[in-house]
Amino acid sequence: MNNCKVGWEIFLLNWQDKFRKKMSKEKNIKTYELFKQDRFLGILVHLLTGLGIVAGFFALIAVMNNNQKAAFLWLGFAFLIDSVDGTLARKFNVKKNLPHIDGKMLDSIIDFFNYVIIPSVMIYWFRYVPDQFILLIPVILIFISIYSYVNLNILTNDNYYNGFPAIWNVIVLYFYIFGTSQNFNLVFLILLILLKFSPLKCIHPLRVKKFKSLSIIFAIFWFITSILLILIKDLNINPVYEVFLMFLWVVSNIYFISVSIFKTFKN
Repeated sequence: MNNCKVGWEIFLLNWQDKFRKKMSKEKNIKTYELFKQDRFLGILVHLLTGLGIVAGFFALIAVMNNNQKAAFLWLGFAFLIDSVDGTLARKFNVKKNLPHIDGKMLDSIIDFFNYVIIPSVMIYWFRYVPDQFILLIPVILIFISIYSYVNLNILTNDNYYNGFPAIWNVIVLYFYIFGTSQNFNLVFLILLILLKFSPLKCIHPLRVKKFKSLSIIFAIFWFITSILLILIKDLNINPVYEVFLMFLWVVSNIYFISVSIFKTFKN
């Protein structure tokens, strides 16, 4: 009787051991499959990010072809990619699954090209400032912006920008939409250059947690209305529609400016 009991216990132990090994193997296979899937998704996210510099290249070609509208539309496409790729990278844990690719460096290279180099070229190419400053202003923008990108303290603890951020593509877009004069553009750019070294706190719509949902809504409004205003520029359309779009666009700008000023004085 004792021999049967011992034999039964040995059988159960062997069966449990085989079962555990089988389950462990299946778990390892499942984990490996998920890892491969996550790596594949990570590669897709990096490829999406890389499309930003392709869009920037086409924007540069449009500039050389004197096509401002196409240049801004390509920059808008790059801006859209830049707005979503970081969220996707965090969602799919790209940094862990593809540790040999520095996504932050990749993003910074593309952003510097699209947010600084191309707008600086546009200021020169399309004569956005008086001829006496046509080289000086772009050089200053590039020179000061490169140090923004390597400044480890460019963001506050709650993800506001310290000083005015290097978003010269947005500023040149304002010049284009409003059709401002060279002298106005010059004064405005000098003011923004000075604000880069000021205690100004500028909101990052996707990173600042406070008002994040509202900021995203206004950012979407801003992006859509910007694209529409670019498309209808110099077209004969009903002025009512243009005024309505301009109103929505200005309201979204006022929101970001107001939040930034409030944060600056609150500090």
